[in-house]
Formats: sequence, structure tokens, C-alpha cells
Amino acid sequence: MDRRGGRRSSAAFFLAAFLSLVPLPRALAGEIPPPAPRFESAECPFEIPSDGSVRYGRLVVPENRQKPGSGRTVSIAVLILKSRSDHPRPDPVLYLEGGPGGPSVAYYEDWLASPILAHRDLVLFDQRGVGNSLPSLDCPEIRTARMAASSPGLDGEAASRLLVDAAGTCAARIRESGIDLSAYNTAESARDLADLRKALGLRQWNLYGISYGTRLALRLLREDPQGVRSIVLDSVVDPAADEFGEAPANARAAFGRLFSAVSADPEARKAFPGLGETFMETAARLDRAPRAAGIRAPGGETVKIELGGADLYDAVYGFLYDPDSIPYLPLLIGAVASGDVSHLAMVAEDLLYDDLSDGLYYALQGHDEAPFSKIPPGGEDGYDPLRVERTMALAFGSGVADAEANAPLSSDVPALVLAGGFDPITPPEGSRRVAKRFSRGTFLLFPGQGHAVSMAPGPEKLVAAFLEDPSKRPDGSGLGENRVRPFETRLFMTSVPYRLYTRVFYDRDQETIAGILFLAVLFLAGVVSLVFTWLGRHRPGSSRWGLAARFAGGGAAVLDGAYMALFAMAIVFVSETAPAMLFFGLPHWAVHLAWLPRLALPAAALLVSGIPALFRDQGLTRQARGFFLALAAAQILFFLLIRSLGIA
Repeated sequence: MDRRGGRRSSAAFFLAAFLSLVPLPRALAGEIPPPAPRFESAECPFEIPSDGSVRYGRLVVPENRQKPGSGRTVSIAVLILKSRSDHPRPDPVLYLEGGPGGPSVAYYEDWLASPILAHRDLVLFDQRGVGNSLPSLDCPEIRTARMAASSPGLDGEAASRLLVDAAGTCAARIRESGIDLSAYNTAESARDLADLRKALGLRQWNLYGISYGTRLALRLLREDPQGVRSIVLDSVVDPAADEFGEAPANARAAFGRLFSAVSADPEARKAFPGLGETFMETAARLDRAPRAAGIRAPGGETVKIELGGADLYDAVYGFLYDPDSIPYLPLLIGAVASGDVSHLAMVAEDLLYDDLSDGLYYALQGHDEAPFSKIPPGGEDGYDPLRVERTMALAFGSGVADAEANAPLSSDVPALVLAGGFDPITPPEGSRRVAKRFSRGTFLLFPGQGHAVSMAPGPEKLVAAFLEDPSKRPDGSGLGENRVRPFETRLFMTSVPYRLYTRVFYDRDQETIAGILFLAVLFLAGVVSLVFTWLGRHRPGSSRWGLAARFAGGGAAVLDGAYMALFAMAIVFVSETAPAMLFFGLPHWAVHLAWLPRLALPAAALLVSGIPALFRDQGLTRQARGFFLALAAAQILFFLLIRSLGIA
């Protein structure tokens, strides 16, 4: 609504009325002409190949097309991956990321092996407010509030207030900087893309959206139908559905499909009888007696959090997105039921490191979806995966979308619509409804998949084949992704491998790396000491007890060093062959590695008992005595450490 100042006098009113009838040049009227959309090459903020296979640039468009006189613009990051073909097709593929608020440009390397590039260029972009696009709508206030909301002793109502207040604070800060939050929505983003197509000189392109990207693709099809050759919709967000209102029922249905699949698997049914009841009972027990845990916040600080029943629900719900993680969910539920909440703590920690733009997410949802939701802000009884999201979105005060934002769209554009059987957030029923609105649409359900079906190898090739010839009906019946994979029943359940892997390879944590290297070098030196001890066994002044202690210390170093090496090799092996397993643990055979430090412990104890004899041995230097003293301390502390972590 256009808000104008009150009239100070009738004369002023009539003058304004008269002038409103007289067309004035924009410059005289005090308006700034809206900038014409343009695409310009730009320096990439991260490293890209210099061989011309990747092109980076920026699309500059008005911030709010409804307020052309503001003069404000947004700069949208765009990255184009050139086809591997010498003669690519003239209609590239535009990929639309999920979220809303998920960046895609910085992750271009994930697409370098895509079969799409065999014949077509691929266009990636960061939606306005996201990633490398400017302005940024990041919300550190919300991330801080998420940690505070998990603090021990804080009840659910107080935690919700923290989050809602943080959303309001973030929105106020963004608004004070001059940003018009009402312009950060699906409709404006779709118009950005229509302008991008024209700026790139393309007659048509193909749309490929996943999750929220499907909603944006549908709006783009509505805004710019003549520019769309074909459309791929994976895990569809149906604009006509009530995303917030239907979330609890969608979650219950997904949990039901999981437990039904476990019951249909003979081995899993035997290993996990009554898994659904165990799941709900464990969540209820956590609600009655929450568990405390420590997680590592960005920056390295250890933060204490409290884990309740909702955290178990959230973890299982989140893993249903990933088909590679689904086979391990019965083991996860079993571990939590037995009292091990370390995996839940890692889930909570990982959520602090996502790169979703919170500001864009809540501004867009508060504009497009939340005002139309039929569920009251208080929600309903039972688990709701979006339990606070709607209220936070409304706290952004980003306006209300037009009627078309939530209207169903029908089209005769060739469409491929994909859905996963376990998908908890965009269930197959919604994707099927959308597919029926396309007169040339094909719907494919993959029962064994979760969210983002086309990321799997088989569906990925199916998408590329469809884009090559949209007139040919795709057939996914022979793909392995159709089957529900057997559930794992035996695993060395531990969160330690994943924790170490992320600390070393992602966080580059210097303390963790230094500790590992220190122990590795010390144990290696202990192994080498066996040679010198053997060579000097007849040296005058050496006691038998001292020699035995040194041999024992060297032997313990062999066992502890072997344990460290084999454990590290197991982590690397799993990370390369079954990455999803790493979060949950290691292959069951790895449990037997624990015998190595257990066998080393008596030898280390023998070394400790021989320390007095070592100090009486006249043939040993002061440095040698200090080394064996340090080796003994390290071996004892190493065992206590891995014992406390549950891996020995």
C-alpha cells in the first residue's frame, strides 16, 4: 500500500490534484529513471579456471520493480559453465537452487562432471540476497539465537521467543541499512531471471529446479513462458500447498514410510522390533530428562547445549532427505535409545555451519507463504519440523505476496517431475499434483530416494536425457534408485570418526591436528626406541627391570601407533567409499581395533612401574629418561581419552 503524508491545507490538496493531471518529465518530478537490467563480466571472488570453461559475471537489476524511482539496485552473482561440446545446443540449462536462500555459484565444481554439460551450458546464480549476490541478507543474530535457544534449562517457549526476537532484530537492522525487504521474494527473483535470459541474448533455456528452486521455476514459467523450452522439477514445492500448515502431517507420513520399510526388511525387522514405538518412547524420555552435550561453535568455542525429544525428531527428519543416510537410521535410533546422544549433538553442531541466507529465507517466506498459512502461529500438538519458522518469517514484516504467488500453474511446456518416496518436506503427493497440471508432464516416483532425487547417478542421467529430447517420455523403471536399500544392522556406532574428519579436513583445527601429530610422532619414536633398547641391552649399568620397562613402552607404542594408523585408514576408506556412513560410525570390523590399545595398556603400565628403575640406570641419558617418562604419560592419557570417547 502506498502511504502518503496528510494534507496540510485544501490549497495544497487542489494544487497536488492539478499537478497530478499534468505529465511531467521524471527529472522534474524528482524521480530517478529505473536502471535498465544489464549483465556485465566481473572478477570472481573465488578461484575459477582461466581457460574460458567458466564465466563469471553479475546481473544488475532494480531492487524493487514496483518502486522504480528508488534508484536502488541488486547485483546478482551468475556463473556459466561452458559445455564440453565444441558445438553446444543454443538453449542452456538454468539451475535453480533450493532453500530458499541456498547459494549455488560457489559450488560450481559439483557440476563439472554433470552429463548436462555434454551438450549444453549450465547457468548457476545466487538468488538476490544470497551468497555472492549483493546486498547480502545474512542474519548473525539468528545464528547466535539458535545456540542460545539450545542452552540447558531453557524451556521451549523461551527458546521460541529468543528466535522470534532475533528475527525481528535482524529484519530491523537490514531495513535500517536501506534495504527494501518487500523486494526479496519469489516474484522479484523470477523477474530477475527473465531479465537475465534477455541480457544473455538467449531465445530460450531449460529450467532445472530442486526443492524451493521448483517454486521459483514455476513462477519464472508464469512470468516468462516464451523463454522456457522445457522444465525439470525435482522434489516440488507446490505453490498451492500450505507449506507450514501441512508440515506436521508430511513429517508423520515420512516417519511412517520409514518404519514400514524397516518392517518390510526381514533382517532389520529382526534387529529392530517395534522401531516406531522405540523412536517415540525415546523422544518422550528425552523430553522428560533432556541430555546435556558440548558442541563446537564457529570460531572454536565449545558450547553446552541441551538435547530433547525434538532433537531426535529433527535428526531423523533431516536424514530422510538423504537416501545414503536412510539405511543407518534404525541404528541411530537404537544408539539414542541406549543413551548415546553424541550423534544428535553433531547434528546440532552441523546446523551452525550451513550457508543458507537466513535473511532471504525469512523475508521470502514471510512474504510468499507465512501470511497465507491456515495454521495458527501456536501450531498443533505433536512434532512440527517448522514449529517456529512461520512466526519468525512473519516477524520480518516483508509484506504480502500477490494472488499468483500461491496459485497453481498449468502449462503445455514439456516437464519432468521427480519425487522421492522418503521425502519428508516435499512429499510425492505434492509433486504428483503439480505434474498433472502439465499437459506434457511426466511424473516419476523413486521409492528408495529422499529429497533432491536427481542428485543420484541414475536420475541425473535421466534428467540429461530428458533435456536433450523433451518429446521423449523418460523411463526410470530400470534404475537402481527405485529400490529401497536394505537397512544396516551392524555398525561400529560412534561419532568420533566424523568429528575428527570435520575437525581436520573442514575446520583445519590446529589444536586437533597438533594433538594427533604429537601422539603419532611420540609413538613412532617409541617404536624406534625398541631398536636402540635392543642394541644397548648389554650396556653396563642397565637393570633388567629398566630394560623390560623400555621394551614394554616400545611395544605399547607399536600397538597404540598401529591403532591410530588403522583407525585413520578406516576413516579415509569410509569417506571415499561410503561417505554417509562416516557420520554414524565405521564398518563393524573396526570395533575390533579397540583391542590394540587395550593390549597396550598393560605394557604402558609396566613402563610406568619401571620408571624408578630407569632413573637408576646409569647408562641412560637425562633426555632418554625424559622421553620414556613422556611416552608413559602419553600412553596412559591416550587410553583414557579414547576410552572416554567410547572407541576403546
